[in-house]
Amino acid sequence: KTKHYDTLIMDLLSSLGLDNVLPEQSTRLTSHPGILKALDSGGEDVRLGFNACLHCGNKLLDDKDDTSSKKSASKKSTTAKAVSCKGCKRVKYCSTSCRKADSEDDPSQQEDGDEPPACGHSPVICALLNLCNEDDDAEEELENKSNSTNNKSSPDQKKEAAKYRVQTELESSPATLFNILSEGPDWFLEAITRDICKKQRRDKRDRTTSASPIEQKKRELVLHIVGASVDSELWGWNGGKEKDAPVLNAYAEASTNIISHVKTLLESAAPISIRCVFVGPDCPKSSPCHVEVPIPDSKSSTFTFETHCCNYGDDKEPNLSTPDAIVFFNPGFSCPDYDWSKALAAASSSLGPTPFLITTNTEMEGFADIKCLLDGGYVDAKTVPGDILEAVDYPSTGDDVEQEEDVSFFFSENPYAGLRVRQSGTMGNDLYVKNRWIVGGLFQSGDTGGGSSTKKRENVDKREQSNDSSEGNGE
Repeated sequence: KTKHYDTLIMDLLSSLGLDNVLPEQSTRLTSHPGILKALDSGGEDVRLGFNACLHCGNKLLDDKDDTSSKKSASKKSTTAKAVSCKGCKRVKYCSTSCRKADSEDDPSQQEDGDEPPACGHSPVICALLNLCNEDDDAEEELENKSNSTNNKSSPDQKKEAAKYRVQTELESSPATLFNILSEGPDWFLEAITRDICKKQRRDKRDRTTSASPIEQKKRELVLHIVGASVDSELWGWNGGKEKDAPVLNAYAEASTNIISHVKTLLESAAPISIRCVFVGPDCPKSSPCHVEVPIPDSKSSTFTFETHCCNYGDDKEPNLSTPDAIVFFNPGFSCPDYDWSKALAAASSSLGPTPFLITTNTEMEGFADIKCLLDGGYVDAKTVPGDILEAVDYPSTGDDVEQEEDVSFFFSENPYAGLRVRQSGTMGNDLYVKNRWIVGGLFQSGDTGGGSSTKKRENVDKREQSNDSSEGNGE
């Protein structure tokens, strides 16, 4: 593909008159008093636009409810039969009047600083949700290829465009992983390659002092992808030794960028290999899996695909190679449904600062995750820019000038996110793109947020022993 994903998504949004700004929070929460009342009383069970009216928050009858039953009759005073949007059919209301009100401009909605007002179910939101319908159909067709191969009709342009959007979402994980690692700030790449450079300098010194020639050793960059799943980062790959799986080739192909950057940094022609260690309870049940594939256009370089079906940081976690960087794709640190404490403690257990990369679906989720990292002591506030600390309501630390000099943190839109726009499952007018925002920095080493220093040393020793074993086996 000749164009960056950010250019492609800009074209898509521009065609809808959005000037490359995805309206992520478009559900109106203050237009009708019933919305906040419903959210306060129903909590997480209230899904606006699904089981509650998107405009007033009134409860909606489930499609399976028998309206003739006594039980349903007793509900009629507090619930209503759902009325769907005629255009996208993806959001529901309690009446046609509420449906109309949500699609019209609301003078009460005011801009909050730089944030545009929530636009409700505007024509643009309806058009984007219609794309969701097309993408859902395309995804189903791609998953059931046998149904599409029998279709001998001429290619449908809308279907092909939808399939492409679905494919870019899948490819956004490897594209983000390797392009952001290699194209990020200088300090970021230097931190990722710190151990490789140290070993390279040691080998160079040994070759200089040795009386006999010493062959250059193969170097390996180790990346931990935490919370990985078959349905997301692994594209439905359930393990196995086949080397032609699309997901394996996609990651190997995407890694060529960072391979060239590392070789330039090392000023060496020695082969550089990549080991991606995917860890999570939703990894293939056949884990541990180890598959090695060649990296395109890189002589002697290989890509090792390793999966472990377990929670990162658990006692049952196997001895993993020490990571040069740790990656979380859309973790949702602030979500009460998940407990990331052990994983974050393990991620910050290194005796030196460990580079990390985190993606989020929305800007709001990005700020929430940053706040969790700061509150948990996993990130040193001195390394975070002052404007980000202010945005997450975290106290600044000392002199602003000194803090800017110590910055080793970034938060921005991801130029390698996919094109597929998705609908929130709780706020019917809210939209997101997977991996659209990226957070990068260094996990803080030391006792804060990561347990005792003795435990850290034991953890590091185990992983270093695993690394030494791998080098001894010629991997």
